[in-house]
Amino acid sequence: MEIWKDSSILYDGRVVKLRVGQVTLDDDSLAHREVIEHPGGVCILPYTGHSVILVRQFRIALDQYVLEAPAGKLEGNEDPLARGIAELEEETGHIAGSIISAGSIFASVGFCSEVIHLYLAFDLTKTAQRLETEERIELVEMSLDQVRAALREYSIRDAKTVALLHRLLAHLDRESGA
Repeated sequence: MEIWKDSSILYDGRVVKLRVGQVTLDDDSLAHREVIEHPGGVCILPYTGHSVILVRQFRIALDQYVLEAPAGKLEGNEDPLARGIAELEEETGHIAGSIISAGSIFASVGFCSEVIHLYLAFDLTKTAQRLETEERIELVEMSLDQVRAALREYSIRDAKTVALLHRLLAHLDRESGA
């Protein structure tokens, strides 16, 4: 186990903080650590009964378009489920009749504190997208066969989306008794 001996926030931005300092290791030696502190996020996968609805958007950090499930950052002590419900309607223009938790994942354990809460959304009703002014999102609907092929071919590279797609398939297998 590591314990912060001393640290300071070198950057405090809108999305993340950067904490840098020394930790004490189990043998009392010191090690340098740099940690991105993130408030956490949510990712929700809408399932129509025969397909999933994903979003394609440009991600400047990767300098490319990325196919992913709708997602958003938590604000303060915001309830992850409430944020997931909001992101689903904002990004895809759908409301879910039922939502189940698909657990949570860690974004990148080596340097980031972000925990992403995962949800599966069922019994969808179409409303209208309510994108934020800076969002540029294209909706992409994929059948389960297309999802399985994309997972086999590793063409979906967003980790939270890959995890959610596998969890949806496992859920559907359990439901069907497979």
